[in-house]
Amino acid sequence: MAFPERLLSQTTRTMGVSFIREMLKATKGVEGMISLAGGLPSPDSFPKAQLAGLFKEVIEVEGADVLQYGASEGDDILKRQILLHEGETAVDLDEVLITDGATNGIYFFSRAVIDPGDIVVCEAPSFNGSLVAIEACGAELAGAPMDEEGLIVERVRDVIRAKRAEGRTVKYIYIIPEFQNPSGRTMSLARRRDLIRTAREAEVLILEDQPYRDLRFYGERLPCLWDLARSEFGDNHTVTICKSFSKILGPGLRLGYAAGPAPLIAAMAKWAQKVIVSPEGVVQRAVARFLERGYMEPHIARITGIYRSKRDAIIVALKEMMPSGVRWTEPEGGLFIWVTCPKPIDTDALFSEAAKAGVAFIPGAKFYPPGMERRDEMRLNFSYASEADLREGVARLARLLERS
Repeated sequence: MAFPERLLSQTTRTMGVSFIREMLKATKGVEGMISLAGGLPSPDSFPKAQLAGLFKEVIEVEGADVLQYGASEGDDILKRQILLHEGETAVDLDEVLITDGATNGIYFFSRAVIDPGDIVVCEAPSFNGSLVAIEACGAELAGAPMDEEGLIVERVRDVIRAKRAEGRTVKYIYIIPEFQNPSGRTMSLARRRDLIRTAREAEVLILEDQPYRDLRFYGERLPCLWDLARSEFGDNHTVTICKSFSKILGPGLRLGYAAGPAPLIAAMAKWAQKVIVSPEGVVQRAVARFLERGYMEPHIARITGIYRSKRDAIIVALKEMMPSGVRWTEPEGGLFIWVTCPKPIDTDALFSEAAKAGVAFIPGAKFYPPGMERRDEMRLNFSYASEADLREGVARLARLLERS
């Protein structure tokens, strides 16, 4: 007997799924498959020996504390180490919430501010995993396009005006300004300032998602929107930032944090109390000790070296092998490259053909809010596969595109 779906809640029945996760399941474990699909960090990037030693030490020495129930807001020892690491010594602990990864923080932020039917403005394209989490909180997504400088702020203003003319409430702007997922683009400094001005004038919030910020290989590190709002605008409430240790230490740790105005962080903590009770105590303390002992900076230097080499390898392969008319981004950091194919190539259809040829990617349409999908784009990940497999994966895709 089939489970009666009418017994599921309306929210669950209409909730979107992460197409990325579904596609990864379809290609995982297939013999000979080269995956350029998921955003998986390289296993070579995990500091296994250091973490193993710290986990053992933390349980043996601090087990009476860290194996007990903890605060829903997170471990103050970890918060202090994060703020020291980020150079944010003027930030109060009650402006920081420890989360089970960045998506957890995005969900709690949305739960704290979204009423059903509220509008969230996002980049088009944007990360599908975040978009479905935002939609699950009852929001409606409205996309604004990007160019090589990132989100086009004038189009954000257009979206806000249009939605308000319809009588809708725009609550916040969701943005990944650094090495954006999926496009790899980085928002220019001028656009960052313009976006903060726009949000302040429109009296909407900004949720800044920064999972890749530390993975810079080339170019100048730019101030994040959270810092700019506070330092240049004297504004401590418009921008909330979410960061994650997933791409730095390992996604299996499920650890991240949000920083924002204390009243909003307190509201997010109410949701943390109900959903997770508290973040995992041993993980928090082990990462705190990792930071405290100065392991993080040399670790980041090591893994950015790994990813810089992989990024360069896939760019060389694309330049050598892709047929005329195919274009791609050349990111200064992060994990992703965004490929645009000449029309009428449909990357949704190409996905199935590529899987048969032994290479996986994510079709670009999966990263757009409803009604804005484009089918001539694809996301390639370069962090997981070996450099040899990156080159072979690009070769397989190039052969398919030449025949299309």
